[in-house]
Parts: sequence; structure tokens; C-alpha cells
Amino acid sequence: MKRFLPFVAAAAGVVALMLVLPLYKPAQPKGIAVTRGQARAIADRAARQIGIPVDSTFATIVWWSSPILEKELQKHPRRADAWDDPVLGPRLDAYRITYYHRGKDKYPPYGNVAIDGRTGEVVAARLRLRAEDTGGNPTEAQLRARADAFVHSRTFPGSPSPQFESARPNVLRGRTDWVFRYRVPMTFPLKNVVSYLNVNFVGSRFAGWDVAEEYADGRQFFGESGSEIGVMLAAFAVMFVMLLLLLVIFLRKYHAGEVGVGSATFLFAVLLVLAIAASLMIRVSASEGTGMGSLDAEMTSWVTMAFKLLFADIPLAVVLFLAWAVGESYARERWGERLAAFEAILRRDPFNATVGRSLLQGALFAPAVAAAGLVIGAIPLLLGYAWANWDSSAPVLYSGGPYYAIVKSASTAALVTIGAVLFVLAWTHRRRVFWLGIIASVALGVIAGTTSPPIDPTFVRMLFGFGGIAVVIAVFLGYDLLAAATSLFGATSLVLIAPLMSVARGDLLQQLTIALSAPLVVIVGYALIAMLTRREVVYTYEDLAPHVKRIIERERVKAEIDAANRIQAALLPIEAPNLAGTSVSSHYRAATEIGGDYFDFLQQPTGEIGIAFGDVSGHGLTSGIVMAMAKSALLVQIDYDSSPRAVLDVLNDIVIRTAPKRIMMTFFFGLLDPRSQTLRFSSAGHLDPYVFRASTRKLEPLSSWGFPLGVRRREPFREHSVQFSAGDRLILYSDGLIEAIDDDGDPFGFQRFEEAIVANGHLSAEEIKKSLLHAVRKFTRNRPPEDDQTLVVVAFEEFAADQVRGERTLIAMAETETVH
Repeated sequence: MKRFLPFVAAAAGVVALMLVLPLYKPAQPKGIAVTRGQARAIADRAARQIGIPVDSTFATIVWWSSPILEKELQKHPRRADAWDDPVLGPRLDAYRITYYHRGKDKYPPYGNVAIDGRTGEVVAARLRLRAEDTGGNPTEAQLRARADAFVHSRTFPGSPSPQFESARPNVLRGRTDWVFRYRVPMTFPLKNVVSYLNVNFVGSRFAGWDVAEEYADGRQFFGESGSEIGVMLAAFAVMFVMLLLLLVIFLRKYHAGEVGVGSATFLFAVLLVLAIAASLMIRVSASEGTGMGSLDAEMTSWVTMAFKLLFADIPLAVVLFLAWAVGESYARERWGERLAAFEAILRRDPFNATVGRSLLQGALFAPAVAAAGLVIGAIPLLLGYAWANWDSSAPVLYSGGPYYAIVKSASTAALVTIGAVLFVLAWTHRRRVFWLGIIASVALGVIAGTTSPPIDPTFVRMLFGFGGIAVVIAVFLGYDLLAAATSLFGATSLVLIAPLMSVARGDLLQQLTIALSAPLVVIVGYALIAMLTRREVVYTYEDLAPHVKRIIERERVKAEIDAANRIQAALLPIEAPNLAGTSVSSHYRAATEIGGDYFDFLQQPTGEIGIAFGDVSGHGLTSGIVMAMAKSALLVQIDYDSSPRAVLDVLNDIVIRTAPKRIMMTFFFGLLDPRSQTLRFSSAGHLDPYVFRASTRKLEPLSSWGFPLGVRRREPFREHSVQFSAGDRLILYSDGLIEAIDDDGDPFGFQRFEEAIVANGHLSAEEIKKSLLHAVRKFTRNRPPEDDQTLVVVAFEEFAADQVRGERTLIAMAETETVH
């Protein structure tokens, strides 16, 4: 059933459109045949005849209709007959071309010409001069005969049998202008409305004619644009609220690495190009009625376009960018298959059966979407709560012509399906309030005017404007995003063009037919050819967007680093050893998640404590692995032979055989006898530890020359010993403390480190550690370390009660060198 539903919907939609379109005909210009280009050519000839220098002016063209007549005919029972009335027809159905001075203030214009949209006849042609222009001061008697002769010389569209009523002067400093008013009898039953043919003179110069309406009782005409302005303001408010909401969600998800910008940037660029193309098509018409101080008409049109670009087009493009980036990330979790065809296009892989099928489904659903919008909108028409208007024709007649409808439809399809459907539904579905998402999507679609029925008043149109967007949502949920976007594109074109096609004829009908059918024919043709490839786009991991793959890879690496970090933490001592007469304090800070420094305290069966201290070149995962390997070898070796020299020999062989090239490790290993407070040690290129002598308050480095582990050598490691007294301190450290730099790049250095030890050497091990670290942090101003920082402080407070200085120790050290 799902396979055949689009065909059923297409047939039902076409039938429904044929049935419902007649309800909207009364507001459409019956019999219109003249195109905008034809009207402009006719107007130029008429303008030249009354003295307008067409070639040196800037001209705009819009669709013009008498506002008084439009208002009075809204609910008139014979409204459809007004188009055929010889007085009302031409006044309801005309193009108005206005000619403006170049390089001068926009207003007043040079003049204007009105062309009947059905016959191409000139309805009005009027020349205007500026107040500072001179032209004579003729009297009424001098001009009346000329005016009467002109009126009797021809038949005027919209003004059969005009009868002179009055003449009205306008006295200026340099001339006197005259308007001769000829009342036009009307047979159409319109109460309190009178029509006039006006013959104009500027000074003594004939300035053409125009038509006008007035209320017979003299009251002024007031438009009903307040509700339209309210809708426009509401649309702007919704746009910026959406922009703010999307921006907050996007920044949070982007910071977490959950959204990408590649496809979103492409959509942003596409919508911006469409917006600029649309602005160029309507630039001239859209500036009609807009004045900007001393700017001329052409510059005003460009400034108007710039304002539209800055305050409407770019924000909407940003909304589309954010809506796709965020909506895609939510939709992939459960609706990935609904994005497959759309993403294939974004990935520049559009020629496949998946894309073709979605395009065909969307094209078939387009009549149903349009019919839903117009059928629901017809309900208040049938009930008498609304009346038809010509808003659906305005983009074609007033703004930019039939082909402008294509660009407008494409922009609407992209914005609504991605912003109001994809994002809103995916977001609310994730939060388990899907029903609220459907309501919000419908509301946003109504505010955006999605397949909005051409009816008034505004609040009724808003209330009954949900039909089209409701079907678009159903297409998205039942099929996919590309089908929904295509259906909305076709439906928008139908709503913009079909009502006008039902009354048009001639060249205009031909243009409308091409504008409506050509895109749909191309879409259906392309879809059928693409379906012949039988190549399906399957939603698999490989189809994930690059940013999603990066997220997965990043999470995998992060998990591995976290595991390595936990392993390394287990390699370091949890707490300092508890030794009689001796206290120990330590500090370790890695420059990255995995450090290359190592220290440990290893209890020996003899009662001695092994002190291991190492530094692998560099930092990071590789250094951490080498450090872990060294500890593993160390733990095995000290159970076999814990003498410092033997330990370094074994570790050196292990590092040479297994560590990557150019990876070296400095290492210090010593055996501390807490009873005799004697330390036997060997060093493999490590920085010399310091001994602070309490008796002299001076430092002694424990020098033990040797190559780092991993360097092939011939000379054996040397083993040394040192004797401590009460109050002495032993400080072991890594180069990360010495090489810590400040904001100017200067290192902390050995001199500052030694001065800090001497200044605080009388303190406890814990206090010395804190003082040294504080000195480094103060110097670097808390800059993050660029290398691992490790510090061990051993404080010898007093001899153990069972201290024995025996010959056993002297014999064990017979082959060592002593540092005094």
C-alpha cells in the first residue's frame, strides 16, 4: 500500500485542486494575458509620448489595483463579475510602471503609466514635475478646452462616457498645476464609491491622465494592513527565537563534538544563493513605495536589497545551517533512513535509485500537499467567514514574474522541511514529547506561510493554514526528508501559480505553464532515470557524516587513554613509606593524560627501601608505555638482585631491545637503609639529586655520571653511597621542574631551584615539597607544565633506635665509591 500511496495521493490532489480552485477565482485578475515584459514595452512608448525621458530614468513595475475597489469588493456577492465591468475591470487589473529621476531624490517620480493586464491598453499615463520646476500660471478657462478635447478624442479603458465635474488648481511658486476631474458613471452596484478620470496639466504643459476612486461622502480611505504587519513581526520574532534556541543547542553539541558543519555549510550557501537570486529578481519591484531620504530610486532598491539580505536572508540561512547540523545529529539516532536520500545529494552522489525514488514520491505528493492547503482554506470561504484575495498571485504579478515562483518555492522547501520539520520533530522525539513537536511544526509552518490559502482576514488564514504543512509532516514520517522537501517545493509552486493559471491566457499563461511544469518534469524525468540505475543508498556506518566518525574515533581513543591513565596511576605509589626516623613526601604531575615520569618506593626483605626515579624522553602515551615496561622489569630484577648497578644493567638491556628508536630514559635507583641512614645508588643520566646538609646549610649534588637507558655503551654503571645525618634532606626531581618556563620563555633553572631548597631546607619533607612547588608556580604564573613534573623529598630527622653501624654494611659497600 505504501508503494502505491503517492500515485493515489497525486490523483486525489489533482482532482481536489480542480474542484477547489474555482473558489479562489473571484480574487484573481480574470482574463489576464499581458506579461511583465510586454507591459513594460507598452508603458515606455506611452511615457515617451507625454514627455518622460525613459532612457534616462530608473523604472519599477508592480501590479496595481484600486485599493478602494478591492476593499469594497471583498465581500460583494457579484465580485466575480467586477472583472468584466468596463469601469471596474481595468481599474482592478493593471501593471503600473513608475519612472524615477536618476541621481535625485526618489520622490516625486518623473511619472507613471498603468497598463491593462488583459488587453495591454494604457489605463493611465501621467507626467510629474518637481516643485522647483517652472511652467506658467494658466487659468482654468485657458486649459478647459484642451482637457475637453483630449477626453473626447478617444475611449479610455476604465472610463467610458466621462462627464466633466470640476477643476482643481495647485498653486506653486513657479507654476500652477491643474487637474480636470471627469466623473465616470458606474452601473456596477457599489455604494458610496465614485470613479473619476483625471486630466492633468503642469503649468501650461499637458501632463497626461489617470483614474481614481473616492468615497461619495468624502471620508478618507484607510487600509487594513495592521494584521499583516503583526504577522510579519511575529514571523521575525519566531525566526530570531529559533536562531537563539538553535545556536545554544548547536554550541553545546559542537563543543561536545556531536555535530559537524560540512553539509550544513553547503545548505547555508545554497539558501544564500537562492535568496540573492530572489532579491535580484524582485529588487526593482520590492523598492516601490520605499523612500530613503536623499537617495535616488536605484540606490534605494539596492539598499532595500541589502537590508533584506542582512536582516532576513542571512539570519534564515543561519537558521537552516543550525537546524540541519542539530536536527541531523538527533535524527541519525532513530531516523537515519529518512536522511539517506537527502544526504546522498549533499555528498554529491545523487544519481541512484534511492534519490530517484524519493524525488518521484515527493513530486507525486505535491498536488496533495497543495490541495490540503487550499481545501482546508476553503472551509471558511464556504462558511462565509473569509473571502479570497490575490496574495498567491502577488509574487508573480507584483514582485518578480512567473519564474520567481521557482526560486521562492525552493527556498521555502529547504527552510520549512529542515527547520520546522526535521529539527523540531527530531528534537522533541528525543525528549519524548513528540506530540508537542508535531504541534510546533504545524505552527511554524503556518507562520512561514507554507502553502498558505489566499484568503482574508489574516487571523482566519492563520487558523486554517495548517493543511499543507500537516501533509508535509506526514510525508516526512512516512517516507523521508527528500520526499517531503520535494513535495513542498511542488506544492508551493502550485499554490503560487495555479490560481493565476485558472484565469490567465495568452503569453502569460504560457509562461506560467512553463514555470510550473518545467521543474516538475525535470524532477520526475531525473527520478525515473536515476531509478533505472537500481543502485540503492544503504544507511550503514560508512554513511555516517565525517564528524560522527570523528566522535566515535575520539571516544575510542579517549577510552584507551583513560584505561592507560588508570594503569599508570596503579604503577605509582599510593602513599609514602613509613620509616622510623625518616619522612618522605612526593609529588607527580603529568603534562598530558599519560606521563613519562616514574618514581616508586620498593620495600626489601632486608629492611632497605628501594627508591626508583625515572624520566622517559618526551611525554604522552609512548613515554607512559616505556615507563610501565621499565617498572615491570624493575620489579622482576629486585627480587633477583637489587643492587643499584645490576638493576640499571638489566633495565638498559630491556630498553635497548624493546623501546622505539630515539626513546631514552634517565633513571636513578638507590637502596636506603633507614637504620643506618645510608643510601647506595646508581644513575643512568638522571639529574643529580641534592642533599641538603643541616650542619652547613649547603647543598651537595649526588653525582653519578652515566648514559641514559637505551644508549649502547661500553663503560659500566657506577655505584655510590652517601651517609645522612639528622636534619639532612634528600631531594630527587625531574627536569620538568627545572625547565618550567614563564610567559617570556625563561626557564626556572637550577639556581632558583637550589636557592629554594637552601631557604627551606630546615623544614619538614612535606613543607619543603610545598615550598619548591610554590616557587615554581609563582615563577611560571601557573602556566600548564610543558613536561612532566616529579618531586620526592626525604627528610632524616633522627637515628632509629635500633640503628647499627656494622661491618655488614661496610663489607656490602666495599666496591662502591663514597660521596661526602
